Amino acid sequence: MNLKDQGDDALKELLVSWKQPAFRARQLKEWLYGKFAVSYEEMTNLPAALKQKLSESVRPFSLETCQRLMDEADGTVKWLSALEDGNTIETVLIRVPGRTTVCISTQVGCPVRCVFCASGRNGLVRNLTKGEIIDQVILACRELQARVDNIVVMGMGEPLLNLDSLQLALDEIAREDTLAFGARHVTISTSGIVPGIRRLAEMGRAWNLAFSLHAVNDEMRSQIVPPAVRFPLEEIFAACEYHRKLTGRMLTLEYALINGKNDSRETMDRLVEIAHRLHAKVNLIPCNPNASRLTAPTMRRCYEAVDYLVSRDVQATLRHSHGQGILAACGQLRQAHPVVEAASQKGKPQVF
Repeated sequence: MNLKDQGDDALKELLVSWKQPAFRARQLKEWLYGKFAVSYEEMTNLPAALKQKLSESVRPFSLETCQRLMDEADGTVKWLSALEDGNTIETVLIRVPGRTTVCISTQVGCPVRCVFCASGRNGLVRNLTKGEIIDQVILACRELQARVDNIVVMGMGEPLLNLDSLQLALDEIAREDTLAFGARHVTISTSGIVPGIRRLAEMGRAWNLAFSLHAVNDEMRSQIVPPAVRFPLEEIFAACEYHRKLTGRMLTLEYALINGKNDSRETMDRLVEIAHRLHAKVNLIPCNPNASRLTAPTMRRCYEAVDYLVSRDVQATLRHSHGQGILAACGQLRQAHPVVEAASQKGKPQVF
């Protein structure tokens, strides 16, 4: 059982049952969120007897690092972490000048199984808990010995199919007595789960929403997103408009550029229409290498696509992939076996 999966009342009741003073709960939170502690041994101002009782009852941290990789080219760090049940997830810390971002997972595997994404290769195993989601943020903060600047919920899994746990996790780290993380520094990415987008809008949080569009019509999208959880684009667009109406937040359209599939001038014209309708900005992402064998257009064509969108009054950017050398870029995160993964990385970027 993870301590971060417990509410404040449950923690206080536990401490009271052990005849501990009320301030012990505050001390625990200071260690967990203020100093990014992952073990009770680090909590030097707690009595040894209390630390022993805690260690016998609840875990302070849910992730066991099986592997830590750093891309020497850009400083991106990726962790392969084992959960209590033996399943694994991947988390990425991205550094750019003046900003740090952690990319977190919400599920073991993914039920959506987009053709260019490694995360859904073996389907969905299970949802992550509130504590398992929070601990990925703590993992990145511990690396930096400082709070990260941004959180992107773009790792393994479809966040809006685990919205209950995600909401609890994000609400917890927004509290003043934890990480005081501002909602506007959080971006949730979805493949287009219509009920989830509408429910997210009604929560009244200022989290940013990104929709992984990747295709400009349903026929094209059917070749990229399997049918199990694929909603018609018109229903997704209506849900996105509803989200903007209730939250006032600008939508981001994520668009993976796939050579010969969705990068023609005709598709760019339709993308312009969609962006204008939804009052959205566009983030073009050159398709990253993976087992699907899909490839990105040349960088020249990628830049031409950005320039064309901008010329049509669309706010557009080209995402520069980080961590490609350690398979940490968009669409490359996956569940892996620690031993197999370690062997596969021999001779690759430095392992710590």
